[in-house]
Amino acid sequence: MTEKKYGMVIDLDKCSGCQACSVACKMENDVDLGVFRTRVYRMGPIGQWPDALELFYFPNGCMHCEYPSCIDVCPTKATFKTDEGVVLVDANRCFGCQYCVWACPYEARSLNPNTKVVEKCTLCVDKLDAGEQPLCCYTCTTGARVAGDMNDPDSRISKVLAENAGRVYRVQPEFGNEPKVVYLVPRKGAETLCKSIGLS
Repeated sequence: MTEKKYGMVIDLDKCSGCQACSVACKMENDVDLGVFRTRVYRMGPIGQWPDALELFYFPNGCMHCEYPSCIDVCPTKATFKTDEGVVLVDANRCFGCQYCVWACPYEARSLNPNTKVVEKCTLCVDKLDAGEQPLCCYTCTTGARVAGDMNDPDSRISKVLAENAGRVYRVQPEFGNEPKVVYLVPRKGAETLCKSIGLS
């Protein structure tokens, strides 16, 4: 039996920038004011309206990398990876040195100023283990997010990736981290992005 490998796909064609994922994450995980485990950035506008205007939204959080830089630099081994490939932080071991924050090329970690512990997306691994979707996926108003077992060809995430193979993009592949949170590049409104990553 193939071991599970959890990940997420985010369709940038569908993301409307509503921030429902960010709010749901904060509520589900009781995240302190001013701390975020997922953010949604607006990319653009670039170009001239109405014909050449580019604008899309880019949700960003932990990429749950196959080769996480954050684990290598953690002096207390507070950052670790589960058998399913989910990168987590043991709050009892973290003393807030922030080496992992600086090592992460995706700016996906932050120090909680109240607890002095680094926080990040957990991919709601408990929900995935129970066969459910993370709350950010469940509350997504456009269905842009899907999480699950990337090694299971019958899983919803595997089917979405197979159906959109030509649009799959892993952020900053040059770093060699191999993120398991992957994006489907927008078909319209992101021509500059597509050119920069060779998908034009």
